Amino acid sequence: MKIVLAILLTTLTLPAFAGYNANFRGTISAVLTYPGSTLILIRVSNQPTSHPECTSFDYLAIDPAISNESRQLVMSRLLLAFTTGENINIGYDKSGDCIGGRIRVHRVG
Repeated sequence: MKIVLAILLTTLTLPAFAGYNANFRGTISAVLTYPGSTLILIRVSNQPTSHPECTSFDYLAIDPAISNESRQLVMSRLLLAFTTGENINIGYDKSGDCIGGRIRVHRVG
Protein backbone atom coordinates (compact mmCIF):
# COMPACT_ATOMS: atom_id res chain seq x y z
CA MET A 1 0.00 0.00 0.00
CA LYS A 2 2.82 2.42 0.85
CA ILE A 3 4.51 1.68 -2.47
CA VAL A 4 1.30 2.38 -4.40
CA LEU A 5 0.82 5.64 -2.50
CA ALA A 6 4.44 6.65 -3.17
CA ILE A 7 4.03 5.93 -6.88
CA LEU A 8 0.80 7.92 -7.02
CA LEU A 9 2.38 10.89 -5.25
CA THR A 10 5.43 10.92 -7.53
CA THR A 11 3.33 10.73 -10.69
CA LEU A 12 0.72 13.27 -9.59
CA THR A 13 0.74 16.31 -11.84
CA LEU A 14 -0.62 19.67 -10.87
CA PRO A 15 -2.06 22.17 -13.31
CA ALA A 16 0.36 24.81 -14.52
CA PHE A 17 -0.65 28.43 -14.07
CA ALA A 18 0.80 31.13 -16.29
CA GLY A 19 3.17 33.55 -14.71
CA TYR A 20 5.88 35.82 -15.77
CA ASN A 21 9.27 34.49 -16.80
CA ALA A 22 10.89 37.55 -18.39
CA ASN A 23 11.54 41.21 -17.60
CA PHE A 24 12.56 44.33 -19.44
CA ARG A 25 13.16 47.95 -18.44
CA GLY A 26 11.86 51.05 -20.18
CA THR A 27 10.00 54.30 -19.82
CA ILE A 28 6.25 54.52 -20.20
CA SER A 29 5.09 56.65 -23.12
CA ALA A 30 1.34 55.95 -22.93
CA VAL A 31 -1.28 54.72 -20.46
CA LEU A 32 -4.71 54.09 -21.98
CA THR A 33 -8.01 53.32 -20.27
CA TYR A 34 -11.52 53.19 -21.67
CA PRO A 35 -14.92 53.97 -20.10
CA GLY A 36 -16.83 50.81 -19.35
CA SER A 37 -13.70 48.65 -19.42
CA THR A 38 -11.19 47.60 -16.79
CA LEU A 39 -8.49 46.92 -19.38
CA ILE A 40 -5.36 49.08 -19.07
CA LEU A 41 -3.03 49.37 -22.06
CA ILE A 42 0.51 50.73 -21.80
CA ARG A 43 3.29 51.50 -24.24
CA VAL A 44 6.83 51.14 -22.92
CA SER A 45 10.13 51.84 -24.63
CA ASN A 46 12.07 48.62 -25.23
CA GLN A 47 8.88 46.53 -25.08
CA PRO A 48 9.05 43.22 -26.94
CA THR A 49 8.31 43.31 -30.65
CA SER A 50 7.82 39.58 -31.10
CA HIS A 51 6.13 36.79 -29.17
CA PRO A 52 5.29 33.17 -30.03
CA GLU A 53 1.55 33.57 -29.26
CA CYS A 54 0.66 37.28 -29.09
CA THR A 55 -0.05 39.08 -32.35
CA SER A 56 -0.30 42.79 -31.51
CA PHE A 57 2.73 44.72 -30.27
CA ASP A 58 1.44 48.30 -30.15
CA TYR A 59 0.62 48.13 -26.42
CA LEU A 60 1.02 45.79 -23.47
CA ALA A 61 -2.08 44.84 -21.47
CA ILE A 62 -2.87 44.77 -17.77
CA ASP A 63 -5.33 41.95 -17.06
CA PRO A 64 -8.87 43.38 -16.78
CA ALA A 65 -9.83 40.59 -14.37
CA ILE A 66 -7.52 41.67 -11.53
CA SER A 67 -9.15 43.01 -8.38
CA ASN A 68 -10.06 46.67 -8.17
CA GLU A 69 -7.48 47.14 -5.38
CA SER A 70 -4.71 45.63 -7.50
CA ARG A 71 -5.77 47.70 -10.50
CA GLN A 72 -5.56 50.90 -8.44
CA LEU A 73 -2.08 49.98 -7.18
CA VAL A 74 -0.85 49.17 -10.69
CA MET A 75 -2.41 52.32 -12.14
CA SER A 76 -0.78 54.48 -9.45
CA ARG A 77 2.60 52.92 -10.17
CA LEU A 78 2.17 53.34 -13.94
CA LEU A 79 1.09 56.97 -13.71
CA LEU A 80 3.93 57.85 -11.33
CA ALA A 81 6.48 56.28 -13.68
CA PHE A 82 4.85 57.99 -16.68
CA THR A 83 4.84 61.41 -15.01
CA THR A 84 8.42 61.23 -13.75
CA GLY A 85 9.87 59.50 -16.82
CA GLU A 86 11.24 56.79 -14.52
CA ASN A 87 12.82 53.70 -16.05
CA ILE A 88 10.52 50.91 -14.85
CA ASN A 89 10.75 47.11 -14.76
CA ILE A 90 7.97 45.16 -16.50
CA GLY A 91 7.46 41.43 -15.92
CA TYR A 92 5.70 39.37 -18.58
CA ASP A 93 5.40 35.83 -19.92
CA LYS A 94 7.71 35.48 -22.93
CA SER A 95 6.11 32.25 -24.12
CA GLY A 96 2.35 32.73 -23.75
CA ASP A 97 -0.48 34.37 -21.85
CA CYS A 98 -1.88 37.10 -24.13
CA ILE A 99 -4.85 39.45 -23.67
CA GLY A 100 -6.64 40.30 -26.89
CA GLY A 101 -3.48 39.45 -28.82
CA ARG A 102 -1.31 41.69 -26.64
CA ILE A 103 1.40 40.67 -24.18
CA ARG A 104 0.01 40.44 -20.64
CA VAL A 105 1.88 42.39 -17.97
CA HIS A 106 2.33 40.40 -14.76
CA ARG A 107 4.50 42.84 -12.79
CA VAL A 108 5.10 46.58 -12.72
CA GLY A 109 8.03 47.55 -10.55
